[in-house]
Amino acid sequence: MLIVGERINTSRRLINDGVANRDAAYIQADVGSQIECGADVIDVNAGSRRNSEVADLQWLIEVIQKAFPLVRLSIDSSNPDSLKAVLDQVEHPPMLNSITGEKARFEATAPLLQVRECDIVALCIDDRGIPKSADQALENAGRLVSALERLGMQRERIYLDPVIQAVSANTNAALMVMETIARIRRDLEGVNVICGLSNISFGLPRRSLVNRAFLTLAMKAGLNAAILDPLDKKLMGTLRATAVLLNQDPWCQAYTAAFRTGRLEG
Repeated sequence: MLIVGERINTSRRLINDGVANRDAAYIQADVGSQIECGADVIDVNAGSRRNSEVADLQWLIEVIQKAFPLVRLSIDSSNPDSLKAVLDQVEHPPMLNSITGEKARFEATAPLLQVRECDIVALCIDDRGIPKSADQALENAGRLVSALERLGMQRERIYLDPVIQAVSANTNAALMVMETIARIRRDLEGVNVICGLSNISFGLPRRSLVNRAFLTLAMKAGLNAAILDPLDKKLMGTLRATAVLLNQDPWCQAYTAAFRTGRLEG
């Protein structure tokens, strides 16, 4: 399971304050905590600060890479121009989050994939909007994979996002996503499936409880990457235990290592 740490997002008040005040130490401490708790990739999102998004992304990338030169970054923006402005600044092959099947957005983002080596998060959305069924999501996924392969993208670098809706607004949302995940892994062999995990629980109390339950079910369906908060110890404990039960943790090594280092909480 690839873990993308979600916390460096200016929609979070403390992160927004850290960016606004150019508090490098605060940002670096948060990134360090995410890496220590198991993040493989750090997502960087300044989209809520529309008037300064590019400058904020540039500053964030600089301060994170200065403290953690080996870290992989996911550059997260719905604006292709913002992605383009910072692409060369990222030291290691980045993950770009995201592209969609919407004609204008796909055409604006696609050239970036030929500028340098990268992974791509592809949301299963087209000009009709968010999929209303697993059939529609899979149809969008197939078109996205075909279009990305025509650009030279290898399937292992494609991370399809089935687009999670809040179960509080659509009580069928989790079932639809799990069906979509399973069918993507069956019908589009070699691609990855990623999601923004916490979207499922929006609007509900005890969101972490819902997130943990959904994570287990989604992993069984075939989810192999997630954008989540690695500082949520109970969530990370659930992830590690689920990996053991699904035989995704050879000889339970990651699980027992987390226990020995005090990072396993049930």
